[in-house]
Amino acid sequence: MKVDLIIYNIGELVAFDGEGPYSRVRPDNAGIRHNAGIAVRDGVIVDVSSSEDVRWRYEPERVIDAEGLLVTPGLVDIHTHLVFAGSREDEFELKLSGATYSEILERGGGIYRTVRMTKQASDEELIDRALRILDLMARGGTTTVEVKSGYGIDVDEEYRLIRVIREISTRSKQLIIPTLLAHVPPRDQDRRTYVSMFKELIGRVASEGLAVYVDVFCDKGAFTVEESMEIIESGLEKGLKARIHADQLEYIGCSKLAGRYPIDSVEHLEKMPGENAEILLQSGSIAGLLPTSIIAMMDPSRPPVRELKRKGVPIAIGSDYNPNNQTPLVQTAMDISTYLLGLTPLEALAAATVNAAYSLGVGDRVGSIRKGYRADIVVWEVENYRWIGYTWGYNKALYTIIGGRHIVPSSRSGLLD
Repeated sequence: MKVDLIIYNIGELVAFDGEGPYSRVRPDNAGIRHNAGIAVRDGVIVDVSSSEDVRWRYEPERVIDAEGLLVTPGLVDIHTHLVFAGSREDEFELKLSGATYSEILERGGGIYRTVRMTKQASDEELIDRALRILDLMARGGTTTVEVKSGYGIDVDEEYRLIRVIREISTRSKQLIIPTLLAHVPPRDQDRRTYVSMFKELIGRVASEGLAVYVDVFCDKGAFTVEESMEIIESGLEKGLKARIHADQLEYIGCSKLAGRYPIDSVEHLEKMPGENAEILLQSGSIAGLLPTSIIAMMDPSRPPVRELKRKGVPIAIGSDYNPNNQTPLVQTAMDISTYLLGLTPLEALAAATVNAAYSLGVGDRVGSIRKGYRADIVVWEVENYRWIGYTWGYNKALYTIIGGRHIVPSSRSGLLD
């Protein structure tokens, strides 16, 4: 049988081909195989079996010898603010001098500063910059990326940004999940008027098919619980799915909204009380944790990971790539999560693949290595999953297969796309 690609001589394959999302991750339920092979045709996995069987059964156009290394599903980034212009490196120095993020925001910096710079950039400038970062992400093993608007604030500018994101999705190798984000209210407009206008924008974006999700930054200094409820309700009514930034800066009750609405992913959670893990469990929401963001904020608070794990709430992780945290690789977040959040290497891998895919509503086609799934696959320059976190600070992806058609090499692999 002719196929487009086979990958053979896989030392350790972590497939996550069980029932997802994973509330508890162990070596005996992670779909681990040794000396495995994968066959791909038309961008889809058609067989996962032994290395010898795959080589014997199929006549491939392309062959990858995994050389006894680790192979996993492509990484899935649940949370990025990819579309923006400019930088804020001077604010990094301010934080090191003791200024808090809220103080920087009050001075007109932070999000508001990025909004001003983004408004001055053309569509093509925003697209070109985002595609360069997506290429960097791909070289680090990321094959699916959620991309939020949010640096427009003005509803006309937010409409422009969500259209830019849709255009990026047509040019990117990766699978892009567009999200319309209510980030912060404008300072020069009545809040009630703005929420009403944003709800009208939701209807327009939904009718034009420009976004999959609506999201809202529910926190002190951003949107209140009541305002967030209005925005989420509007998105759900218009046919969008919901996710939420919750309990990052202070606890004002935002994570409790998971008990009221079908919210796929409740994200950040640095200030969430441990008892709210029960709300997430009962709601079916996934806890989306962002370890590199915690470092960038220089805040000692941590999500209640122990309670989340004890309750069996599925955990996903993402990069939270944004102007305040220009860390583009989910791989880095995965490594750091073992130290910062206490995830095991296998839990971190599940959080960045299968659970992240379910967080974005695409767990039926990405995040696992199984027959019928999109062929998003990473060959790592390590022998087994236990190297996650054990070695970090460099790109461990040897090369990344995206949709079965694109082979993206790291700088060391020597492969050509």
